[in-house]
Amino acid sequence: MFMKQITEIKVALAPFNAASKSSRLFLNQVNTNGARKVNPTIKISTNILSDPAAPSHINVVYRDGQKLSLEADKMKINTILQTVNKHAKKLEEIERANNW
Repeated sequence: MFMKQITEIKVALAPFNAASKSSRLFLNQVNTNGARKVNPTIKISTNILSDPAAPSHINVVYRDGQKLSLEADKMKINTILQTVNKHAKKLEEIERANNW
């Protein structure tokens, strides 16, 4: 993932809802020591929903201020990662071009 281009991630999920599996997997992907080393200033917050039927949401804020909001219950983990990485990859390419 292009964690360097992300400033904030908010995940809201009901942990006992089977549909929240993608949100839990996404949280496991982004909340690692490796991701923290790449971007130590990233803010990752989790909101545990008390209603087991509540839908999961993932909100991402990129370095350029663009925001992405996903209803994660309706998506697979690979789709979530591709969607989040799409804009981050563009920002990474722009940064590389400017540094070249």
